[in-house]
Amino acid sequence: MYDAAVTENRRRAERLSSSARILWKRQGDDFLQLDRVRDVSAQGAFVVSDAVSEPDAALEFELHDEAGRALASGVAKVVRLGDGGMGIAFLDVTIDAAEVSQSMPPPRPPPPLPAAAPPLPTAPAATSDEWVAPQLEPLSVPPLDGVIIGIDLGTTNTCAAWVDERGGEGRPQIIPGRTGGNTIPTMINFDTDGRIHVGQRAADRQILYPRRTVYGSKRLIGRTWQPELAAEAQGHFAYPLGEAEGQRFGIDLGDQVVSMDAAAARVLREVRATAEDFLQREVRSAVITVPAYFSEVQREAVRRAAFMAELTVHRIVNEPTAAAVAYGHARGEEARVAVWDFGGGTFDFSVVDIRDERYEVVATGGDNFVGGADFDDELASMILERFLEAEGLEELEPTPQQIARLREAAELTKRALSVQSEFDVRLTDFAREPKRDLSVTITREDFEARTAPLVERTLTIARGVLLSASILPEEIDDVVLVGGTTRIPAVQRAVAELFGRRPSKRINPDEAVAHGAALLGHEISAGEGPVLLDLLPMTVGHAIDARRFVPVVKRNERLPCVEVLTFGGDLLGRIQVPLFQGESPDAAQNEYLCTVVVEDARLRDGERAQIRLSFDEHCLMAIDAFVERSGKPLEVTLDRERPLEDILQDLGAFDGPPAPEAWQLPETRISKVLGKLFGFFRKK
Repeated sequence: MYDAAVTENRRRAERLSSSARILWKRQGDDFLQLDRVRDVSAQGAFVVSDAVSEPDAALEFELHDEAGRALASGVAKVVRLGDGGMGIAFLDVTIDAAEVSQSMPPPRPPPPLPAAAPPLPTAPAATSDEWVAPQLEPLSVPPLDGVIIGIDLGTTNTCAAWVDERGGEGRPQIIPGRTGGNTIPTMINFDTDGRIHVGQRAADRQILYPRRTVYGSKRLIGRTWQPELAAEAQGHFAYPLGEAEGQRFGIDLGDQVVSMDAAAARVLREVRATAEDFLQREVRSAVITVPAYFSEVQREAVRRAAFMAELTVHRIVNEPTAAAVAYGHARGEEARVAVWDFGGGTFDFSVVDIRDERYEVVATGGDNFVGGADFDDELASMILERFLEAEGLEELEPTPQQIARLREAAELTKRALSVQSEFDVRLTDFAREPKRDLSVTITREDFEARTAPLVERTLTIARGVLLSASILPEEIDDVVLVGGTTRIPAVQRAVAELFGRRPSKRINPDEAVAHGAALLGHEISAGEGPVLLDLLPMTVGHAIDARRFVPVVKRNERLPCVEVLTFGGDLLGRIQVPLFQGESPDAAQNEYLCTVVVEDARLRDGERAQIRLSFDEHCLMAIDAFVERSGKPLEVTLDRERPLEDILQDLGAFDGPPAPEAWQLPETRISKVLGKLFGFFRKK
């Protein structure tokens, strides 16, 4: 039976200090003091000490801060040895000091990509903790004794749902957030005193602490750090970006860089705790959605974040596919639908054939850098320009706080202009030297003219997807709008003009993806489930000399799929194959996945080697290798440690056919300011 007291105890334990000391009761009433304690959280701690015990050994403990003040006491057990100490998992904790804070654990490298990665991991027991680097094991579906929730991990907001079987109808229901809304802001704030705030608490601190409030992290989760991409992306983030462990994008807090994986894990942990409070039961299982246009490494990063949040993920499903499930569930109809998924940070367009409980994706495409946040940036820049014009000012370099206020006002304006023709923006004490209030009026016509390139970008993607599948717009039976950005009238008009019909109103655009994920989770728990046939969203290939990209598995390939690369000739006993994902003929413009390394003495004797790339129904990749003639396996290592810059340098300058010019977000006044501030942030 779920015990609400356990949840409260867990919340209070999360405020423990990572600079604490532990008194470990070994024999009788004697306590051994262990001063080097780190990574304290609600679940346990890591103790750096030579005085270690055996795994599963029980112990009594007291937790003290550096001043000697008692923080907590209770019973724990040893769950991990090595690395110069031991991990202890709290079994029963009594909090002695209510107002103590939690520090952010030091950054930890992500786990190595497994050579034969299984579809999904099984979450660890509740006693595991963040100091254990997640090792993603093969999926072994455990007995299902609890609810499987559906989670729409959004760029701007995250939404969770479950299937309520009361009354026998089995309808999906949204799990409300702690403040009563149907979504949780996908935001994390790192207080200067070490505390971490998630969701609405983080959103409330954005204006005061813009450099330490993380938003939009989903756009960069899992992506390989590249200085050029970082410089371009920085203009869209008010907090400093940095390189995290494993060549990943992260948040630069000055004394450490927190990976986007860890930020997503915080959000997922908040979702899990919120669901437990609402459902009054333990929640450890989920179906999580991702944009259809996510690369393999981004999907792996979401998988890793869920593991850190102690969630067993039974399926990773594309957001448009989940929305199609919500649209067609239990209706027994046949239809070809176009899913227009336009959220806060990403755009996906998929054509899905629905036949009873069979959902087959016919074609898909998208862009992970166009969404509602970009409409906000355009509006914020327009508001600032109107203010400068009204005040007779040529220039004003807004502070991070002013930018945060402008963005907040822009989001409010965007929502208002979806239902009215104009909106008055008022910001008191916007400028202080001399003191000025901001007061401007923005019309819907102005807003639509300013953001027309963003809408046209989505139309270009959709037309390309339809063309690639040889589908005419009039062959679409229905159009499904998903995501908050589809509430903008200009977006709705553009979709209606493209397809010659008004979009469907059958499902709620804000809740459809979470509803679909919850329905999938419910049917998985019942041992059933619809047939989902998805596609590989982007081409996967390898790089050769002159930085040329050679496709291996092409986009829109039906999943699951397998392709084999054969290498012969004088291999000198070693093969190194850099893998990338994308559509550019220049490998440097695609997403770097890893370098496949095969080393075996047999390859020196003229043997031909084959490397096999396998993608499962979740679009997760597995790699193995074998000798061509005998079929004997070869050991495979996936290297992500070598700097990408070195790999590209070895490949040489690109001399292939010119790559199509990549579409870029329009540069705004706000993005220019943030780009300038990037250097300032890095110096801090």
